[in-house]
Amino acid sequence: MILNGTFEIIQQTALRKQAASKLIIKGMTRYLVMLCLTALVSCQNTGNKAANKRSSNLGNPKFEFQEEFHNFGSLQAGEVVAYNFRFSNSGDGPLIIDKIEKDCGCLEVYFPQQAIAAGTSDFIEVVFNSSGETGRVYKEIVVYSNTGNKKSKIAIAATVENEIINLYSKN
Repeated sequence: MILNGTFEIIQQTALRKQAASKLIIKGMTRYLVMLCLTALVSCQNTGNKAANKRSSNLGNPKFEFQEEFHNFGSLQAGEVVAYNFRFSNSGDGPLIIDKIEKDCGCLEVYFPQQAIAAGTSDFIEVVFNSSGETGRVYKEIVVYSNTGNKKSKIAIAATVENEIINLYSKN
């Protein structure tokens, strides 16, 4: 009898633990679903769209770069160089740079955060760190804006001499 009673207690305890586990899993599932929904809703980028609609109502901005390509020439690996890509807004509305995409971590790109008024000029600074690079290097930067084209490209190039890589590649 004692064994049957003990067995029943163990069985009831196991059933309670199983029920508790189901409740915990159900609660965690609800929590994860809510977390995912919150993440999806917060990831929608409506701020730039609103800014683009406002600026498009005010006119049509137009990117006009003085140069879309710059060659730094010959560099030693580890040199850090910079170039300012000058541009003007030759349109009739404010120009807003939404974002910049770059090829690699060897580039730092700084751009105006405020709207560029029609008829005015500014620049995008590109800083290139040649560490770890060797040979001919070509890097593109894509500039997204509120112009009709939506994106523009600028690029840099260099020939990087890397003594360490050259030493090992001759063997």
